[in-house]
Amino acid sequence: MNAIVIFDGDCGLCNGFVAWLLRHDPDGAFSIAGSDGPVGRAVLRAAGLGDAVAASSIVVWDGREGLLRTDALVGIAGGLPWPWRAAAAMRIVPRALRDRVYDAVAARRPRRPAEDPACGTPPPSLVGLWRSRLATATDVAGLATPH
Repeated sequence: MNAIVIFDGDCGLCNGFVAWLLRHDPDGAFSIAGSDGPVGRAVLRAAGLGDAVAASSIVVWDGREGLLRTDALVGIAGGLPWPWRAAAAMRIVPRALRDRVYDAVAARRPRRPAEDPACGTPPPSLVGLWRSRLATATDVAGLATPH
């Protein structure tokens, strides 16, 4: 595992993105954790971020740094196979502009109750894969250990 993606499990857009990520990450480069669960909160602490940050931003932590908003999306794209890796080219757009668009979308995202507050509600066809990619406290500790 290379990184853990923290997302708001109560957000329909976030859950949809995580479902998309799992379908397009055949090598398992990313594990997932809901921001309201103990693993998600442990990642946010280990990354030096406050718990509230994941309520409005996707977070990617690789054990060295926590990436937020479009930096997180660039990090995710860079960890996926082609053609999805090409989306990492969005890093050439100034971060302020990228994040302004991200924030505008996040402000309008659909919210819905999640059946499992630790990780959201996976689509029925992805339940097994979703559960297999849930990060654990051991994953967090492994990433937090200097390499």
